[in-house]
Amino acid sequence: MDVFIARQPVFYKDKKTFGYELLFRDGFKNSFPEMDGNIATTKVLSSSFFSFGFNEITSNKNALVNFTREHILNKTPITFPEHNLIVEVLENILPEKKILDSLSDLKKKGYKIALDDFVFSNEYEPLIMLADIIKFDLIATPLKQIEPLVKMLKNKYKKIVFLAEKVETYEEFEKAKELGFSLFQGYFFAKPEIISNKEIPSQKLALARLVKEISACDPDSKKILDIIKKDISISYKLLKFINSSYFSRPCKIDTIKDTMTFLGIDELKKYISLIATAGLTDNKPNELLKNSVFRARMCELIGSQASSEFRQDELFTIGLFSLIEAMLDKKMDDIIREISFSTKITKALTGQNKTINKILNLISYIETGHWEKIKNVNKNNLAKLMDYYLDAIKMADSIL
Repeated sequence: MDVFIARQPVFYKDKKTFGYELLFRDGFKNSFPEMDGNIATTKVLSSSFFSFGFNEITSNKNALVNFTREHILNKTPITFPEHNLIVEVLENILPEKKILDSLSDLKKKGYKIALDDFVFSNEYEPLIMLADIIKFDLIATPLKQIEPLVKMLKNKYKKIVFLAEKVETYEEFEKAKELGFSLFQGYFFAKPEIISNKEIPSQKLALARLVKEISACDPDSKKILDIIKKDISISYKLLKFINSSYFSRPCKIDTIKDTMTFLGIDELKKYISLIATAGLTDNKPNELLKNSVFRARMCELIGSQASSEFRQDELFTIGLFSLIEAMLDKKMDDIIREISFSTKITKALTGQNKTINKILNLISYIETGHWEKIKNVNKNNLAKLMDYYLDAIKMADSIL
């Protein structure tokens, strides 16, 4: 496989998912080389829609894709459905007449227009008048600098929606909301909202300890079955998940006993972990649960190809709980004290295992589309990463 794609979530104010920006690189020379933007956009679209399954990549939500000047002039977007494809106009595209005419035609056909990495200039007013969304990069342009500009634009262009990208903390998220932003892109949702000394709620503590118990080296299948049967919520969610599209089963499974037979004890432990984690994130954005499940599956798949002392279910648990600080709004050291994981898991979660550090760093680079940081991965393993990525996305979406 010679195409690599990643998605970054975009949120509404209530932290529900608006859609995903699709990020792309192609080829294996020097890991992920710079390439012509026209080729990049063409491949990301053709790969997303035809090779991978567009709905699987975007979870049937909006997709934001960068389009170059040439693609806009050629009206490339009309090749694809207009209902959830948002045309991102790159910051280096000037408002020449041909561009404005093409964008006007796209709008008439139902496509939405977003101005990417926006920096205001009077000459861009014709583009602003066509825009549905304006994106501001909070790293390139700090919020204090953006504030007067956003106020001016909001007063003048009532229908434009403002998107803050590269929002990395909840503080930035809250400030951007105050300034009038309606959409938000970045990994603030995977960080703790408030790190405090308050106790972990007893229900969440019990769920975390359940994961610890089922991750034991020699679990008791009868004890696990009793736990499931006594908890209607876990039973329901497990049956719903086992019958989801992730497994593509021709016939439904109706009982917990049949579920255990189908999965086997090792896989069952993993899926109970998923369901328990859903309980830990019940007051958080859905993307936090999705990202935790994505990391769990990626950690399991990548780790199984590396030589380490961890079993597959341990790798899965490490990936799943790598964002537990954000789930519980507590520091990792405090969480470890209350849950008492095994020594192996504790060292992995606290950054004391070099192999796990490398795996989690690699996953982080893939999540954020930092392809240039993906080093020392040979061509064959690099090709596998895309397969792992798609499998992990499918599992993460199925759990919801």
